[in-house]
Amino acid sequence: MTTVKLKIRRASAPAEVDLDTLTPKARALAEAIHMSFGQQPLGVLCDTGRTKGDRPNHQYMYGTGPEADRIGAEPDLRFMTNLEPLPRDAETTPEEWLEYNARQMPHDAWPIAGARSRMEPLDERVPSADAAREDRCLTRDQSLRYLGEHGIVVSNDAWILLQKAGNAPQPRHYALNGRMPLWHVDDLDAYATRDYERWPISRVAEHLGYEGESATGSARKQLSRWGLHAVGRAPGRGGESLYAADQVQAAHSARPGKGRHGAPRSESGKFTAQGNA
Repeated sequence: MTTVKLKIRRASAPAEVDLDTLTPKARALAEAIHMSFGQQPLGVLCDTGRTKGDRPNHQYMYGTGPEADRIGAEPDLRFMTNLEPLPRDAETTPEEWLEYNARQMPHDAWPIAGARSRMEPLDERVPSADAAREDRCLTRDQSLRYLGEHGIVVSNDAWILLQKAGNAPQPRHYALNGRMPLWHVDDLDAYATRDYERWPISRVAEHLGYEGESATGSARKQLSRWGLHAVGRAPGRGGESLYAADQVQAAHSARPGKGRHGAPRSESGKFTAQGNA
């Protein structure tokens, strides 16, 4: 067991934290605070793996030439000073505070040093910096926002259902004794760029076993209950909404009490006599 003391609760004595219980990024954050003046969350120096020349406004700020090139080659480090200590009577544990604040950092940034003051970072690097670099994980809410930014809109209920069905990626890590599942961006990228067939709503209704004039309406209601969203629309003025076939198939296969798979349904959604034969 490796422990450090952190003064992250106002008007309180430093709390002892077991580093071995933390995710790599939260561990590096704890080490940075422990190394800071007074073991306080004055600030954390983070690396991004990029250079200053990668910034979109670099040429506007520094122009061109040898000096601009020299500055552009420097690491793009960010000094974060927005860490708020816990109120004295807060029920939040130090571990929860560390894991939460670690996930508030950009997923492609990681702690590398603490702070001498709120204006000046330390030069000494934390021991877990390299491990923290690989901890590019997001919480469930962050993962769904990340997927949405990449064109994959999934509700929280659908995400849980698709995971149970084996369609969505599983968490890479579990923080806080399993209470905080975390997904790695590599797994999310793979899901967002997967190759999948796009079904029109009429094909979805057929797969779900709905028949009659209200088949597509019944299918839409079921998709809404699952939290599945359309991924596009077929060309043409009357083009149907398109859905990810693998999501529809996965949700249908995991449907509680789905009964006879593939049996036709009536307009009311009940299985037809033909399906019972």
